[in-house]
Amino acid sequence: MLKSKEELRALLLQFSKAIIRPESFHEELAPAIMGCSDLLTTHFALREEGARTHIKTAYGNAIGTFWAARCTREVLRTQRFSRALYTAIANALSRHKKPVHVLYAGTGPYATLALPAMMLFTPDEVQFTFLEINPESIEVLNQVIDTLELHAYVQEIHQCDATQWQVPNPAIDIVISETMYKALKAEPQVAIMLNLASQLPADTVFLPEEITVSLSKWNNKDSEPEKLAELIRFNKAFMQSVIHNCPDKNWVFHKKPVQVNLLEDEQLYYTTDIRVSEGNDLTWNESSLNLPEKVKIADTKGIRNLHCQYHLPGTPGFQTTEV
Repeated sequence: MLKSKEELRALLLQFSKAIIRPESFHEELAPAIMGCSDLLTTHFALREEGARTHIKTAYGNAIGTFWAARCTREVLRTQRFSRALYTAIANALSRHKKPVHVLYAGTGPYATLALPAMMLFTPDEVQFTFLEINPESIEVLNQVIDTLELHAYVQEIHQCDATQWQVPNPAIDIVISETMYKALKAEPQVAIMLNLASQLPADTVFLPEEITVSLSKWNNKDSEPEKLAELIRFNKAFMQSVIHNCPDKNWVFHKKPVQVNLLEDEQLYYTTDIRVSEGNDLTWNESSLNLPEKVKIADTKGIRNLHCQYHLPGTPGFQTTEV
């Protein structure tokens, strides 16, 4: 087992260089993602007790530390988010912004998406503020920072509910949060981003840049579902519209009327496409976030008129009803 800080950092640097390479997939990518995950879980072990338990918030579940750590093993998902953050920092630096201040909401135990940036930029170039609700994740995150001597990169760590957190200083250049599940259900991504966007300048970069959930039909035979209607295109413009219409932060989303025509072997699904940033997309079947989510509605064929609406607070997600 590697023990020294120098050996750990050398390996993380090697993995980071592979992760941010521009190709969609290459021979070094999966070994780098898995190697990084194995290194972190080996050297910074999680307690078994309670690690699989989610923390319930008013706007969805903050997943347990075990599951947060497991997510980082999804190769394309981790690559696209980490590379998007690296690129966003590089772009800000190219505009003579220094240091770039990144707010990372929902770090999990390892702040995995930030590690390549901390390996490849200097503390003079990038600074981080970390938000995490789970106390065990905070404990392990502090161990990571201590062991790898990353203190110079970290301005603050807040144990908090990011859906409610009040921004003390709006001088933040980039917000990144990967606190989501397929079809934007169950987890608090939408509420976190709306809360932060309502307090930050209009030119703040939000990652992912855009999450699109569509109503689709599928017979489970074709290579992928047929999209029928776009239900939400969750991006900065959409957030600003919701914030403008909900000054009290009781987020409300419009109903979307949709007419569908289902054949005998077809069923309705929500499908999810994510643009983390330009050149960093996640589409059909590329990660667990892009798997289809079956619509909970009576299995009736033929022409149907539906209303689809996203709901917060409580358990986030779409509700589809027949008109």
